[in-house]
Amino acid sequence: MRTQKLTGKPLAWVLTLIYFASYVTRINLAAVIQEIITDTGFGKSELSVVLVGLSITYGLGQIVNGILGDHIKPQNLIFMGLLLASGINLALPFIAHSVAVMAILWAVNGFAQAMMWPPIVKILVACCDDEMYGYSVVRISWGSSFGTIAVYLLAPLIIGFAGWQGVFITCAAVGLAVTALWFFLKRGINIGAQLTSQRVSDSKEKFRFPKPAVFPMIFIALGIIFQGMLRDGVTSWMPTYLAEVFDFGNRTSIFCTLSLAVFSIVMFQVAGKIYSRFFRNEVTCGGFIFAFSAAAALLMFFLFEGGAVISIAAMTLITGCMHGVNLMLITHVPKRFRKYGSISTISGIINSCTYIGAAISTYGVALLSELAGWRSTVGIWFIIALVGTACCFIAAKPWQKFAIDNKE
Repeated sequence: MRTQKLTGKPLAWVLTLIYFASYVTRINLAAVIQEIITDTGFGKSELSVVLVGLSITYGLGQIVNGILGDHIKPQNLIFMGLLLASGINLALPFIAHSVAVMAILWAVNGFAQAMMWPPIVKILVACCDDEMYGYSVVRISWGSSFGTIAVYLLAPLIIGFAGWQGVFITCAAVGLAVTALWFFLKRGINIGAQLTSQRVSDSKEKFRFPKPAVFPMIFIALGIIFQGMLRDGVTSWMPTYLAEVFDFGNRTSIFCTLSLAVFSIVMFQVAGKIYSRFFRNEVTCGGFIFAFSAAAALLMFFLFEGGAVISIAAMTLITGCMHGVNLMLITHVPKRFRKYGSISTISGIINSCTYIGAAISTYGVALLSELAGWRSTVGIWFIIALVGTACCFIAAKPWQKFAIDNKE
């Protein structure tokens, strides 16, 4: 039977569905963590170790699987990641009696999740021109937002009749359904010629990181770390923040976190439009978006006593901006290395920086909020956003020169 080719917009939407499944099987623990704290009696900082474990293995896994994605079929790597992540979600409710066991299992989930993004970028670079690449990365980024909306919208409802354990079982079912779909569709993606030519090139000359890119990439990597600290730090602990500062119930706090995901969809679109119309340098664009998030954090700090609406609006702006920065730095930077090959490797390395930041922030926010209070935590968010802005602007000019010199 002849296999139908999967290209263009259909490919973009299938990869969006995969990224959706990746998110619902990854962020569900953060979404229900306050419910788990209430149910099990585990401390906030204790359970933060479970989230940190995923961030660490996801970050390291980005590098390992980025390299693997340049040597084996990226379609197969995605399939293995989806299958493993779904299985772990199915198992987690049955081992939640021990923080240590949960941490180990969720850390394996982090590595499984890392099998998806670098191969996705590899497929896009091989199969898309610049216009379709820009279209695809925005849509695939939507997958993370739709996944977040689905989890934070449905989790309180599922908890009502099946407990927080039902959230993981439901997410596992979604993951397994998408895994089965991908199993049949992945055969329609033909990037064999591109991969073959790259292997031949790699065998003749070992990949070397271009020297002109070293200086700007150091600051881009730092910017990505700070982006991860803000995005995941705010998202993971917003329900707890609302519960502790404004006495919101657990389920109400989870519902309110929906605003982050809804605005992120808007921000992906806005950032993409701003970049295409006003910028040709994704790093400069990222710097301006970072600066806007710093202003939101500063406003939140000075209006800390202003009520829940102001806090929710400020956190929504901060995380929305970080999704915009992510779009600029994580999705557009790797394409500049097209002629050097190893797209998956570059993508994995820089995306790992997000989760270095996430690991630091996920534990750091829990600890800082316990020791110094939430207002001090908001002040640190402002400083992080300010430093991220500086990193982008320092890297912008040398990165522009590198991008022009390597334009195909």
